[in-house]
Amino acid sequence: MKLRIGSVPYLNAKPLVDWFHSSECIAQAEITYAVPSQLAQMLRDNELDVANVSIFEAFQNPDLALIPGISISAYGAVKSVRLFSQVPLAEVRTVALDTSSLTSVALTRVLLAEQFGAMPRYISQPPHLETMLSTCDAGLIIGDLKLFSLHSGTTVYDLGQGWFDLTGLPFVYAGWLARAEHATPEVTALLTQAKSWGLEHLDELADTWAARMSLPIDRSRDYLLNVMNYELTPEQMHGLHTFQRKCREHDLIYANHPIQLSNSALARYG
Repeated sequence: MKLRIGSVPYLNAKPLVDWFHSSECIAQAEITYAVPSQLAQMLRDNELDVANVSIFEAFQNPDLALIPGISISAYGAVKSVRLFSQVPLAEVRTVALDTSSLTSVALTRVLLAEQFGAMPRYISQPPHLETMLSTCDAGLIIGDLKLFSLHSGTTVYDLGQGWFDLTGLPFVYAGWLARAEHATPEVTALLTQAKSWGLEHLDELADTWAARMSLPIDRSRDYLLNVMNYELTPEQMHGLHTFQRKCREHDLIYANHPIQLSNSALARYG
């Protein structure tokens, strides 16, 4: 029986999933690509066994288990999760939130409140920046590495840098979340093998996907080799738990559920 795997279609996930499409893959797996909000719903509906999905879903769904040793993280600026604003951030009154996102939506709310004292009205919209800024002061866009040439006067706020400035910690954007019956050593080993292959092929993946996504090669390489981090260390877990606590403080989740980890992971992360 094939393992049903879900992944975001963004560049940052390619080192974790492209092994499954390579000639070296030994797994029987079916890959579905969708935006984070859709993947989370597919996990809830039992349409997927495991998904590389927004870490915020781990806060909302205590039945999911986090696969150890793997994440999509960054220390500081992440370059693909940004708030674009037409006014100073302390003066933002309306924000359009990318409907694709879960984690970054919550992070936007935390950062605007804690860094700028802003409590704007939030509106969910499809990720089209021009439309967002025609109706709101600011717009959150995730996953787009092409938005660099902007109208004069637009403030670009990198949420990863904002989090690091606030906490001094890395930020975990996504992880492999599995339904309990699939949070097994075998699935962990499979996903770890995929990650190891991806890390060994970062240069090749950066060049391949730069061409497919019409990105400058230097930007693609910088993003995969210098910006992204695919580990899940105790420091990253600290950042994850800090974010979970802040989400609860801002009433973005209704409880601080313990994040389920496998037995081996519990020993590793304490």
